[in-house]
Amino acid sequence: MICSCSSLREAVEHVRKTDFDCTLIEADLLIHCGFDIIGRLKTFNPRMKLIITSDLNSKTLEASVRTHDIFYYYVRTFGKKELKQAVENVFTCLGKSKEGLEMNNPPKILIVDDDADFVDATRMILESNDFQVVTASNREEALKKINSSKPDLILLDIMMDRMDDGFTICYKLKHDPKLKHIPVFTISSITERTGFKFNPATDGEFFEADDYATKPLEPKVLISRIKALLNQ
Repeated sequence: MICSCSSLREAVEHVRKTDFDCTLIEADLLIHCGFDIIGRLKTFNPRMKLIITSDLNSKTLEASVRTHDIFYYYVRTFGKKELKQAVENVFTCLGKSKEGLEMNNPPKILIVDDDADFVDATRMILESNDFQVVTASNREEALKKINSSKPDLILLDIMMDRMDDGFTICYKLKHDPKLKHIPVFTISSITERTGFKFNPATDGEFFEADDYATKPLEPKVLISRIKALLNQ
């Protein structure tokens, strides 16, 4: 996942919530806000690699940057090829294959729902919009697929074999440090079937979904909200 921030405060909040592999920071922001922000970022994610970027190099700035725990100091006049190589080196250092880093790989979405008709229809919509699709029809299968396929986003039903299956899946996901960054978009007919009105804004303390919608959902709305969650 890729996202951008306009301030270091916003960057800290993103790193606190998401397990990023690499963060690029503009040197001017560090000069104005202080280099201690690097320590805060590393507190939330010690394995994350930092690349500091700058328009112009200076001995003073380089000395300040290199006294901190950074992976690479990139000066833009060196050219984009060097930055690309630095980012590739980050993932090599983290033991991730180059094939898995290709930016043109379509996002992978896991549909978790026991309604076969809904799954088939949603798969067609997603695949026609260039998403990869994986499916699961129950809680146990979903948890296995989450760990094995590493989806970029999960479309989650609430009621399956058991009425609380969706709640259980979401809870396990959002309380796992390695998986909690995966956006969860819940699409359910729970209100129609039980009368229970759910709103993540007010009920998020027991169901930490990133978005919620009731069935049915228009294809354009579905794709728009998925892209928003993926920061596309």
